[in-house]
Amino acid sequence: MQRADNSTNSAIGFRPAKHYGWVIGIFHFLNALDLAWHNRLRIDPDDLEILKNIPMDSGLILTANHSDEMDPKVVFELSRLCHRRFTFMINSEAFEEFHGLIGWFLQHLGGFSVERGGNDQMARSYAVEVIKNDSDALVMFPEGEISYLNDLVQPFKTGVIHMDLQAIAEARKTRPLWTAYLLPLAIKYRYRKPIGSILDKKIRAIEKHLLIRASFFTLQVKIIRIMAKILKRQTLINRTRTVSGKITQLKAQLHKVQAALLTKIRIKYPQLKIDPQTLLVDRAQKIIFFLREQLSRKELFGLKSRIQFQKDIKDLKETIQMAGWQPQYIGLAPSEERLAEIVMKLEREVFNLKRPRPLGNRDVFVRIGNPLDLSGYVEAYRKDPSAISHRLAEELRDNTQSLIEKELKKGTPH
Repeated sequence: MQRADNSTNSAIGFRPAKHYGWVIGIFHFLNALDLAWHNRLRIDPDDLEILKNIPMDSGLILTANHSDEMDPKVVFELSRLCHRRFTFMINSEAFEEFHGLIGWFLQHLGGFSVERGGNDQMARSYAVEVIKNDSDALVMFPEGEISYLNDLVQPFKTGVIHMDLQAIAEARKTRPLWTAYLLPLAIKYRYRKPIGSILDKKIRAIEKHLLIRASFFTLQVKIIRIMAKILKRQTLINRTRTVSGKITQLKAQLHKVQAALLTKIRIKYPQLKIDPQTLLVDRAQKIIFFLREQLSRKELFGLKSRIQFQKDIKDLKETIQMAGWQPQYIGLAPSEERLAEIVMKLEREVFNLKRPRPLGNRDVFVRIGNPLDLSGYVEAYRKDPSAISHRLAEELRDNTQSLIEKELKKGTPH
C-alpha cells in the first residue's frame, strides 16, 4: 500500500464553475415549475429584500442548512428572484454521476467541485476568488452532509469563515474599505397534507423486509424497533453488545456501532494519520478522501485492491448516514415531518436507496437572517484563526437554528 501524501489535488481533478447563460436560463424555468408543483416556495418579501439589498460591490456567502436533497434547487430559485448570479460549492462525487454528464451540467449551472475530507486547497482558493468577485454570491452548506434533520441544524464546518476572512484580507490590499458578508438562510419543509397513512405504509414495508412482526405500536415505537433491528444486524458483524430498544440506550449503542465500523476500516490503513479527537463523521470523510485518491491512481493497484477500496468507501458512507439517525430526534411527541425524515433515512439503509424521495408534496419556507459583516474580525483572525473561526461558525449555526425555530412556532398550515 502506498504512503499517504499531502497532495492537495482532488481525486478526480478540480472542476471550476462555467456559468452558461442558456443552461442557467432553461434550468431557472424548469426548476421554478418543479418547485411550484412539488415543493412550493414560501418567502416573505421583506426577507427577499435583505438579499437584494446586499451591496453589489461587496462579497457575499449564502449559508444554508442542508436537510434535504431539494436545498440546492431552493437556493437556486433565490438567484432567479433576486437577479444575482450564484456560484455553488459542490461535493466532487456529484460530478462523477452518469459518467460525468451530471458534472458537465453542474459546472454550467455555476457549480465547482470540492473534495470533502481532504485539504482541497485548489477549491478553497477558487472559493476565495468567487467571494472577491463582487457580482457573484458563493453558496455553501456548512453542515457538509445532508442531515435529513430539518428541525435541528447540525454543527457548521469552519471553512466558510476561513474563506470569508481570507477574501477580506486579500481584497483590502488594493481596496481598503472592501468587505464580505455572511448571510444565513433557513430552509424548512412542511407537507401540504397529513402523511400518517403514508408513513404507516412505508414503515410496514421496512418491517416486512426486516422480518419484524406487525404490531399495534405507535409509529415512533415502530421506528425505534426498526433502528434496533438494523443495529443488531451490525452487532453480529462487529461483535458488540446486544442492542436495546430504548431511545437513550439506543443512542449510545448507535455511536458504539459507528465507532466499531470506523475502527474496522481504519486499521487497514495505518499510514493514514487521523486526529482521534475530531468528529467521527470527519474522520470517516478523511478516510473516504484517502481511498478516492488511491482509486485515482489506477496504475498502482490491482483489481482486488480497488474492489476493497470501493467496499470500504461504501461502508464508510453507511457509517456517516447512521450519524443522522439520532433516535432522540423523535422523542416525546414527534411531528409527522420528523417521523418522515427518519423513515427516509431508514429506507435508504434498508433498500439501498441513494436518494430517498419525500412522502408527498410540500411547502418550503425560506427565512433570511441579518447579514454578518466579518471585516471587524480580521485582526483577531490573524492572531488566532482557529478560535475565531469556531466561534463565528457556532454563531452562524445558532442564527440559522433560531430562524428554523421561528418558523416552527408558526405551526403547520393545511
